[in-house]
Amino acid sequence: MNEKQEQAILLLAQGKMCQEIAETLKITAKTVSVWRADPEFRAALNQYLTNIKAAHSERLRSLCGRALKTIEDSLNDEGLSPKDRLAASFKVLELCKVEPIKPGLTNAAKLARYDALMDSL
Repeated sequence: MNEKQEQAILLLAQGKMCQEIAETLKITAKTVSVWRADPEFRAALNQYLTNIKAAHSERLRSLCGRALKTIEDSLNDEGLSPKDRLAASFKVLELCKVEPIKPGLTNAAKLARYDALMDSL
């Protein structure tokens, strides 16, 4: 991967179009298209996007504790409207993918069969 290809990956990850990338890098749009068709280039782009997603996910996870504390403080703040407090609560929970715990099986016989199956693996 050469330096311009690496720059193209960064620009693609930012959502830039082939023509914009070509103008920025002073190459032709056809060159960018040829790169995008190359499996090695696509793999490098996909790896970069995967790394960005992982970094953003970790950053979001690291904010969850503070966000929950802010929600708790907001919920206790009578100066905020109930609507604003509720909206903030739902948004943070949505971003953190917090869901109620789903109960497991309630049939003891099925649980026993499941346990036996897991033990046999």
